[in-house]
Amino acid sequence: MQAENATYAEKWKSLLWLAPLFLLALWQRQLVLRLISQLFLGVLAAAAALPIARPLEKKLKRSLAAALAIFGLIGGVGLLFLLLVPSLTAQARQIAASLPGAYARVAELLHQGENWLAAKGIVMDESWKMELLSRGQGLLEKAAMVIGGWLQSLAGSLGKWMLTPVFAYYLLRDRREISEWALMLFPAHRRGMIVRALREMRRETIGYLRAQLMISGAIGLLTAVGLLLCGIPSWLLLGVIMAVLELIPYIGPLLGGAVVALFSWQQGLTRMLWALGVVILVQQVEGNLLAPKLTSDATRLHPLAVLLGILAGGSLAGMTGILLAVPVILCVRAVLQVISLERMEQRLSFHKRA
Repeated sequence: MQAENATYAEKWKSLLWLAPLFLLALWQRQLVLRLISQLFLGVLAAAAALPIARPLEKKLKRSLAAALAIFGLIGGVGLLFLLLVPSLTAQARQIAASLPGAYARVAELLHQGENWLAAKGIVMDESWKMELLSRGQGLLEKAAMVIGGWLQSLAGSLGKWMLTPVFAYYLLRDRREISEWALMLFPAHRRGMIVRALREMRRETIGYLRAQLMISGAIGLLTAVGLLLCGIPSWLLLGVIMAVLELIPYIGPLLGGAVVALFSWQQGLTRMLWALGVVILVQQVEGNLLAPKLTSDATRLHPLAVLLGILAGGSLAGMTGILLAVPVILCVRAVLQVISLERMEQRLSFHKRA
């Protein structure tokens, strides 16, 4: 009995270090969320640079290998950014300049519909028509504000993006020391289970993130090429928007399709239908070909769990919470699976001894 009480006391004592972190999270929630998002970006960058660093570490010091890997990653992303930014900026200006024309087209379609109804003997109330026009204008302005907000948010988080390579460098260089230090925070008899849980979390999250980034890039590329073939002027910008929204499971493709329809409508009804056909075809390719090939069964989650996670993440941390929702669910599931397996092994061991 005394040994059992001592074990429980040791467990509670080992968890006391979590109390200050919990109080800090309650007191400074926004600060903690910013730190977590910054650390998450650093982990992503370090994971992306790890395949470059590992071969270099065989010939160079870890610090030099990590620095070269980070610089190589920055160079590749920067080159891609420089190649895309001029075209994206030009197409964004083109979309902004075409908003009044889109509003005029909505008014023209409403006028044609009013004439058709009048020919059928149905008179449309003028106040109702003005209400539709104002709502259409509000929808277009809101869409433009959303895109502008994305760009402003990207520019406002420049400091976060500039700090990401620094975080990634130290995480990449000192990854073994950080792992050993983190294990020291847990009781010795629990470290084996913690190692298994961390490995399972890494396997599921890295696999999911790698697959999602590959799928997102493929969706953006296929959508951009399809819209280019359909003659949509803003094909590259819409492809990038589809790629970014693809990172939001289930909801993102629907939002992307609505954006494509909105900004291709001004090219005519026929081209808008062709553009929507491209979006639907690309989503079919993603659902039937890309996702089964790139995403393993182990990382798939029930749609209800994903949607609830997205809603909770969006309420807690906005867009960052939405993007982190699925990785967090995967981490929690991995920990629960390891705990369940550990308990099962303990029961089997107990029955064997009995």
